[in-house]
Amino acid sequence: MTQVQTDRVQRATRTRHNELDVLRGTAIVFVVFLHAYFSAWDGAPAHEVFVMHAIHLFAQGAVPVFLFVSGLLLAKSHGGSAADFAVRKLRRLYVPLLFWMIVALVYRMQTEGGLSPTLVKSFLEFDISGQYYYLVVLLVLMVAFFAVARTPWAGSAWIPAISFVANLVTIFYYQHSTVDGTFAILAYRNPLVWVFFFSFGFYAGRRWPDLAWTDRLLLPAAAAMVAIAAYYFISGETGEYPISYFGIDLYLFSCCAMVGYTALIRRLGRSSAAALLMEPFRRLSHYSFAIYLAHKPIFIVWLAGELINDGRFSHDYLELMTALFIVGFVSTLAFVVAVERIAPWFAATFVGIEPEAEP
Repeated sequence: MTQVQTDRVQRATRTRHNELDVLRGTAIVFVVFLHAYFSAWDGAPAHEVFVMHAIHLFAQGAVPVFLFVSGLLLAKSHGGSAADFAVRKLRRLYVPLLFWMIVALVYRMQTEGGLSPTLVKSFLEFDISGQYYYLVVLLVLMVAFFAVARTPWAGSAWIPAISFVANLVTIFYYQHSTVDGTFAILAYRNPLVWVFFFSFGFYAGRRWPDLAWTDRLLLPAAAAMVAIAAYYFISGETGEYPISYFGIDLYLFSCCAMVGYTALIRRLGRSSAAALLMEPFRRLSHYSFAIYLAHKPIFIVWLAGELINDGRFSHDYLELMTALFIVGFVSTLAFVVAVERIAPWFAATFVGIEPEAEP
């Protein structure tokens, strides 16, 4: 990278990308919805099940979006020693993770009759609350690409190209396997399931000083997403839908979506009315990591379950899932905002409230 390119990247790093904030704010909404999701019971109306699969298609792109953003920001801020990098990431990401894992462990001890070998195993596998697999994957990818950033070939297009193929092959393998039990725990934590999203973000962060490159890809990405979505629904309705992330169609859709969403947000941001509508999602980005850590199991499994499961929504599949999401999301957001206002140091250190400039 030339000195001119370096200066441009540093200037871009100091200027916060609104597009990335909107992406992260939108993605965390989908993450919480995914964790309010449950399989349809027998007799659930077919149109409601179809709607849920449609939401599922878009929501499954949330984790890839977070990885894309993290890779991009890492590429723009990888300076400093390995020790500084480790301390910064441990403080910002893994101290809050440990805090919320302990909270989840205590909650499960209360509901499952105390500490057991099963709970200890789940804790050590970062499975005490299912979403924490992401931080295991992120750790591996950050360490790997921090090292890559110091090599002469850090900006090579071969890195995302190889990552894409490795990711594709891995997803194909899991799609044709029975993913459950310990095998499922390992599958979700396999960096090869996720590497392309982070790798491409890292490449984009090294290659371009801003996100203007996405503008020319909006229409091709949108066309590809439409075609992939058509295949997803046709194959799903005539056969079966992919399990979780383990489907080639879901993978390819997410690959296109991380570019298409970014370009769309940039396009919409040029309209003052659309920018105003996106502003809540931009502000939500500040709380996205804390919401990610906190929303299970306290706010969705327990609080939303207590308030919703025996109420008027209990007999309608789509309404029940939506109600669980709304209660879980709103209560989690209210909690993290309140803690930030009451105890800002505690919120920043343990709850996971992030400085706006960090991935």
